[in-house]
Amino acid sequence: MAKFPTDVEGSVTVKVPIEKAYKYLWDVVRSSACIPGLASCKKVSPDTYRFVFEERSAPGITMKVQYTAAYEGDGKGSIKFVSAEGKGDNTDVDGHLRLQKAGTGTKITLRQMVAPDTPVPSLLQRLVKSFAEKEASATVKEYLANLKEALEAKA
Repeated sequence: MAKFPTDVEGSVTVKVPIEKAYKYLWDVVRSSACIPGLASCKKVSPDTYRFVFEERSAPGITMKVQYTAAYEGDGKGSIKFVSAEGKGDNTDVDGHLRLQKAGTGTKITLRQMVAPDTPVPSLLQRLVKSFAEKEASATVKEYLANLKEALEAKA
């Protein structure tokens, strides 16, 4: 299996106080509803969650991303997550959510590296890497838009 580590960063400003945004994001199962293509998110131990995505297909490849991530937060403006060992996992993840006051709202910045095991022949790896980078970028943009909508709807 080939891995295609992809780094992505994006940010969004939401019209809610930083404390409210942090509380929502720290409720990982609840806020995971904003992640596009996510089939399920379950708590498997304290501050550790299993994420299973819907199956995705592209010409010559079908995958179902699954990973377990341990979360660490400072209670006010930083939430980090990193891969933890989980049965059946096929993806590495490492990320950081940073929250900063922005007037009366909050700027949320997500930086994330994701590296799924990808069952592709070496001849197709360059094409798949390009596809993975585009998908990761689009997913982060959609996640941040969904997050903004969810937070501001509850404001």
